[in-house]
Amino acid sequence: MKKFVLIFVAMATIMCAQSAMAAEFITIAGDPCTVPLAEKLAKAFTKRSGKGVKIETASCASGIYKASEGKVNIGVSTHEVSLEDLEPGTISTIIAKAPTVVLVNKNNPVNDLKLQQLKDILSGEIKNWKEVGGNDLVIKNVLLQPCTTTIFSKKSAPFGKDIERLMPEKAGNPVAGTNKLVEENEGAMGLQIYGYEGSDVKVLTIDGYLPDEKTFPSKYGFYQDYNVITREDANKDTKAFVDFALSPEGQKIVISLKHIAVKK
Repeated sequence: MKKFVLIFVAMATIMCAQSAMAAEFITIAGDPCTVPLAEKLAKAFTKRSGKGVKIETASCASGIYKASEGKVNIGVSTHEVSLEDLEPGTISTIIAKAPTVVLVNKNNPVNDLKLQQLKDILSGEIKNWKEVGGNDLVIKNVLLQPCTTTIFSKKSAPFGKDIERLMPEKAGNPVAGTNKLVEENEGAMGLQIYGYEGSDVKVLTIDGYLPDEKTFPSKYGFYQDYNVITREDANKDTKAFVDFALSPEGQKIVISLKHIAVKK
């Protein structure tokens, strides 16, 4: 009996220790459109607070539901959030505006598109770059990321059913895949979160503008909210992370990744 009690105590001690270790980490789940910013914020938060952060890349919007159900501490997404569709006690905090931009191959001579030209490309009215001052090449649309295609379709027009699309040979990270396909194909046009574009692609201006604090949202309107999903009863470390994201230091990190700060 005494031996059994000792074993039970030992097991309980191990379980408590594991629980304490788990509590040392804040868990975050996000889609590829949101993880890069979360990673930068997490690194700075850990340096400041000593609290570790574990981040997992999940399918689009799944982090919202995981956080709402208490499976992770925080869910991040640029998808629209309707609290009515989530568990009671769920909170959404906007920490940034995430701009979306148009990428083309570096050999493409086009540097700017008029808004109507962009609408006509996405609807299928314009199919060749020569129609907008470029070379005689078919426009091949790279539309891998729901977080970018959603905002473009809402702000411009529904995508044409017969537009030429460019797809990777194998499924993978859609953010990296967009950069790669545009880099390798002169006729490609990709939609990307601003700040996530690769160094070997070119970002087009729309009506002469790129997204920044001065052009948002009156002159450049392709933006989404960067949502941070938590529970009302979140632990103090989780709340501290959200507060850090909205602090001057956190908002500087937001700006460093070409997102738009929500607090100055």
